[in-house]
Amino acid sequence: MSVLVINRDLSELEYYHQANDLYKDMTQLLLRNFGIKTKKKELAISSTEKAAGIAAFPYMEEAFLRMDQLEAAATLREYSGWLINHYRQHILTRLESLLDNISDAYRSKGERRKAFRRKALNDCEKLIQLLQRVMTVLPVDVNKLIPYVDRIDRIIELLKTQL
Repeated sequence: MSVLVINRDLSELEYYHQANDLYKDMTQLLLRNFGIKTKKKELAISSTEKAAGIAAFPYMEEAFLRMDQLEAAATLREYSGWLINHYRQHILTRLESLLDNISDAYRSKGERRKAFRRKALNDCEKLIQLLQRVMTVLPVDVNKLIPYVDRIDRIIELLKTQL
């Protein structure tokens, strides 16, 4: 006879599974540059003015085309570069630390287990702080990061019940 879902106890490794799924999904988010969309900047000159300029100065057509390419490429570069890489590296390091501490807690006994779980809780808190900084500094849609914060809160809840 099977046990109803509502009557089942949580798996002892539920927090590990949650953290592993979070790691996988946040890595995908980081690969997409936090979901920052590339928007083409408003051109300094309108297309009508550009056409008139090309008509008046046909030898400048290549320069006008090159200007469009440079403006389109500069759009994402404003926010990518070193700043996104900085946050990406810190978040990945913290996620790896979280998984390491959870794994070490599972393999340990007694006070060592509690110490590793406390470290994992600390990693969760630091992850939330990092995501808050990302939301403050980068033009990230907050609604894209809220589900990750909720998942981290769920891991915190699971870790605290196991302490």
